[in-house]
Amino acid sequence: MPITARALAPLQRFKGFERVAAVTATLVGTQAITSILGFVYWTVAARRFSVESVGLASAATSSMQLLGSIGMLGLGTLLIREMTRVALSRRRLLVRTALVLSTAVSFVLGLLLAVGAQLVGADELAKVGSSPQVALLFAVGVALTGMTLVLDQAVLALGSGLLQLERNVIASVTKIGFLLALSFGGADGGMAIYLSWTLGTLVSLPVVMWRTRGGLQHQESKRLFDLRTMRGLHRAAASHHALNLALQAPPLLLSLVVTVVLSATDNGYFSTVRLVAGFVFVLPYAMAIGLFAAADADERELISRMRLTLPLGMAASLAACVVLYPIARPILLAFGDAYALEGLSELRVIVLAGIPLIVKDHYVALRRVQGRTTEAAGVVLVGAVFEVAGATAGALHSGTLGLTVAWVIVLAVEAVVLAVPLARAGRPARRPPQHMRGRGRGRLGLPVETPSGGLVDDDSALFAALADRDEPPRRDG
Repeated sequence: MPITARALAPLQRFKGFERVAAVTATLVGTQAITSILGFVYWTVAARRFSVESVGLASAATSSMQLLGSIGMLGLGTLLIREMTRVALSRRRLLVRTALVLSTAVSFVLGLLLAVGAQLVGADELAKVGSSPQVALLFAVGVALTGMTLVLDQAVLALGSGLLQLERNVIASVTKIGFLLALSFGGADGGMAIYLSWTLGTLVSLPVVMWRTRGGLQHQESKRLFDLRTMRGLHRAAASHHALNLALQAPPLLLSLVVTVVLSATDNGYFSTVRLVAGFVFVLPYAMAIGLFAAADADERELISRMRLTLPLGMAASLAACVVLYPIARPILLAFGDAYALEGLSELRVIVLAGIPLIVKDHYVALRRVQGRTTEAAGVVLVGAVFEVAGATAGALHSGTLGLTVAWVIVLAVEAVVLAVPLARAGRPARRPPQHMRGRGRGRLGLPVETPSGGLVDDDSALFAALADRDEPPRRDG
């Protein structure tokens, strides 16, 4: 008996899923290793520095990551989409141009915040610009962050996920070394912690230059960068940038909300909660990026794989919450008794955000492949405003616990709203009524031939085939 397409449908879900799994495994592996090393890093910081210093350092690094994300200009995600479309001889020039742009913009943003914190009288953040030297240090850290965020996505687009892992491991290990050296050398204060972070990032860059040196033989231009390589890509970069910022801003702004609304000391405790919760949050992000990178702009492929990754991701996030609940206190005790006392309830609440984040990130992956990034950016931005507003109201009412509860509730409401377009996209195509179907016959009773030369069972299949050939996906971004 011949095998029908219906019988093969369940197996098709797994076809190509190995690409999603490979990208997801690389990102999760990178995050897992760097999170463990980050756990060691912040444990050392908590043991060697005051809670206030840890809080300031956490606020400074969160600001650094937020400004670096803004300085990316959407170029990281753009490279994922465009890299395979660019000739091999021009790829290095495209990447270098993107890196120069992101580094320059990030540096300027860092200086602006360091100076602006002094002008507006933001006491808790003013220390990032307390002197010209400290302001310059902060700006350099932001510039390196913008550069490495773009660089990591560029190597991922080229299938060099292990190189991303190597760079992040080197950065994480050397950060710990610099932190210990500065501590034993008598340095104190939050900006000393920030300095060790920046130095670790800087030291990790030569490994990328060395590992990618083989591509020099393929490049056709010796220029460091060329803005002409970005010609025609500015709209796409802008829409990706808006979407990326709307996604990344709320988690990064939580530390700033705690620092400004409450205190740097409160953020010292809250930063450890965010660090541990990062183990849960990496799965939604990694799975969504894996779907986007492996889909090759094919919406049907992404939807097919999404039927597997969406329930799998939600189940994994739920399992992580269940596992983390009883061991939350022992984990926080590694930072100190005060961290376990002040952060236990917050940690048990905030990890629940991993479940709605699965839905949110899958929605974003779908819209990226559909070329509807501008629409998605608007939707996610509205949600981001409610997230930050809700978190701020929660902090004002009930401190850090109120902030975490409010943030998770807003995310849950977002997930319900965003589940609607996901459900619609996942529905199978509606077949025409029985009386309109005939083997190899259209509505006129004549055989219907596809552009590839084969016969189809009904006119709807012909229309789908013609649409695939003649109507490329709409790309507003």
